[in-house]
Amino acid sequence: MREQAPHLADLPVRPAEGSGSSNTVVRLGEAYAVRLPRSTEYAADLRKEVAWLPRLGPLLPAPVPEVVFTGRASDLFPHPWAVVTWVPGDPLGDLDASQQQALATDLGAFLQGLHALDTAGLTSGAQEWGYRCGEPVTATADAWVDEAADGLSDLFDPARVRRAWGLLRDVPAATTPACWVHTDLSAENLLVRPDGHLAGVIDFGSLGVGDRSVDLLYAWSLFDAPARETLRAAAGADAATWSRARAWAFAGPGLLTIAHYGDQLPRRTARLTAMVEAVAAEVGVDLR
Repeated sequence: MREQAPHLADLPVRPAEGSGSSNTVVRLGEAYAVRLPRSTEYAADLRKEVAWLPRLGPLLPAPVPEVVFTGRASDLFPHPWAVVTWVPGDPLGDLDASQQQALATDLGAFLQGLHALDTAGLTSGAQEWGYRCGEPVTATADAWVDEAADGLSDLFDPARVRRAWGLLRDVPAATTPACWVHTDLSAENLLVRPDGHLAGVIDFGSLGVGDRSVDLLYAWSLFDAPARETLRAAAGADAATWSRARAWAFAGPGLLTIAHYGDQLPRRTARLTAMVEAVAAEVGVDLR
């Protein structure tokens, strides 16, 4: 910091609560945060944030981080890094019914705004721009579910997992143009006010251009059934988009993340386990 950004070097540094799996995050004074990628793969995600947040952020209907400074790799740290504004807000806890309704309404409006932004000719390279962007649900998810059904046999009945997937997987392909998608609107990346209203959206490292359904898949993790319906309506999602979102929720990040990161991310795994069970319950399957 002192070598590359001396104008920020005297600000106090302290760990940030909830530092993510892709970046180590530290607070820099009260107004800023430093994002330090954990690997070369995540460094590419940071470059994407640095490139696109300044262009898209001012157009979005909710606060998002602003890029203040971009640091280069050095002998002290082997990846590029960035200083961004700290978005104030509370991490998601257990929301009551009214708080869920408030968040679902605001998140739907945020998605309407994000999905309406001009993609500036990027749709032809959709898969280069984000995880799950532009690919059919079954293209990779069949293999994910088959692997997870056996790998998670201590948690779920494999036959019931496959039965649920058989009822979820056959969904209509996307027919609307590819749009900007955040792709990772999990509880970790949403901030709320005490009344449940959306205070901010963070971590745009998986930003992409693709099927808007991927921005709805965490509905089964964040909300109960009434608030899920509020989100669907507020986001303007038709039945086909919603069915793709539900299928993605079950396969990945649902079963896929539980199978690969269950021991490393216990809190997230608990939320995703409940999400997978909620999705399966909608098609009448008890996974246990």
